[in-house]
Amino acid sequence: MKKLAIVCFLATFLLGGSALAQDPQNPYANNIGIYLNEAATGSCGQIDEDVIFTVFVILNKLSYPEVWGWEAKFSFENILFMGDLVFGDHVNVGTRDGEYIVGLATPLYAVNRSVIVAELTLMVSGYFNDVTQPSNVYIDGIYFSLLPSGQPAYLEASGSTGVSLYQAIEGPQLSMNCDCAPVGTENSSWGNLKSLYR
Repeated sequence: MKKLAIVCFLATFLLGGSALAQDPQNPYANNIGIYLNEAATGSCGQIDEDVIFTVFVILNKLSYPEVWGWEAKFSFENILFMGDLVFGDHVNVGTRDGEYIVGLATPLYAVNRSVIVAELTLMVSGYFNDVTQPSNVYIDGIYFSLLPSGQPAYLEASGSTGVSLYQAIEGPQLSMNCDCAPVGTENSSWGNLKSLYR
């Protein structure tokens, strides 16, 4: 149990703002992440078993104001993928599990350098999954990537050659049921903490 706590603590540190996954040439541009809200401010939380919830796939800190298409692969660990909603007048030609190769007939426009490209519906199942273990979602490049780097990518103009997207944080882009969210208190330490305020 202590090892799990240490792993979750390190994941919390990484989710708190590590720039290791970002473009080393320009860490403030062209990120892709999965968030619990539309403001792209949370990627870690708690969820009970068998509760269906929605997360947002957001391209942020974009260098260009338009998104004409995007590609990425989502992989799920200890969490069930229930469905998706891809935004825009689009076609998704991804054929492998978790891969999205999305072309848009009209662009999605970034607001404050950010655009929501999809919603994912997820669930941590009490039957299929261990809710006491962290549940994660990762973002990677697709198998036949548009770019030689293999990074996820987006099209900033119709017919462009693509722009690399860098994972917003190192490691999982979404973590549920880890120590990053409030946890229960232990009786032995709670009494000591309360005594400090008497």
